[in-house]
Amino acid sequence: MKGVRTFIGIFPPPEIQSAVSQVQALLKDNNFRVRWEIENKFHVTLKFLGNILPAQGEQIQSLLMDAGRSVARFEVRLTRVGCFPTVEAPKIVWIGSGREENAPLAECSGIVDRLCISAGHKKEERVFLPHLTLGRAKGKMSGTLIKRIENTTFEPIQFLCTELLVMKSDLSPSGSAYSQLFTIPLKQ
Repeated sequence: MKGVRTFIGIFPPPEIQSAVSQVQALLKDNNFRVRWEIENKFHVTLKFLGNILPAQGEQIQSLLMDAGRSVARFEVRLTRVGCFPTVEAPKIVWIGSGREENAPLAECSGIVDRLCISAGHKKEERVFLPHLTLGRAKGKMSGTLIKRIENTTFEPIQFLCTELLVMKSDLSPSGSAYSQLFTIPLKQ
């Protein structure tokens, strides 16, 4: 049995997705070989679980529901654009901020990771950097795009995170499609 490709994330409200799209528009150019994300897919990934079976999904849901009752809602701040893995060889263009600017979000990510480890998933090896993916490079990025990333500024974008979403991700040649499996409300 293959299972369902799953991740745990935070999806901003539509007005914030629209504000993020406006920042994304500052970076876009037809000459750039980047597959830009569509607005309704903007999200912060807290944990990618990979393919999980229904019993594993139920266990994760139960653990997260318990955690949601003790994790208070928090603000998420987006203050800059950047790229992964490095500016010299970017593959992913993102909007986000440092861990210190989003300490409650980083803490929530750590809680989610520990719960998933207790359910048998691997520990996240990378340091969590709060971000939403804006686009993925299709080959080497041009120096012009890298300069644009380095020079793009905007008023900080902020929103209240009230829930975590466990999402199904279906892959296809045209990209991924997301559907919600369940919602974890956070404490008021």
